[in-house]
Amino acid sequence: MPRPTKAFRRQKINAAKAYKRGERGEAYKLWEQAAKSLKETRQGKRTRHQKKETPEAPASPEATS
Repeated sequence: MPRPTKAFRRQKINAAKAYKRGERGEAYKLWEQAAKSLKETRQGKRTRHQKKETPEAPASPEATS
């Protein structure tokens, strides 16, 4: 299995070839699929690499009085 980014690039290249052949509808569909899968992959990486949120410390009793 090739790297995911390589697969996305190939999908976009295939979409460009279809566009040049005059198959506009097919090209738009291929481009949309490539963009969707690229976005999903990047979102997964983004959420995986975000800093972990630390729970807030409870307020001190002095602050509530």
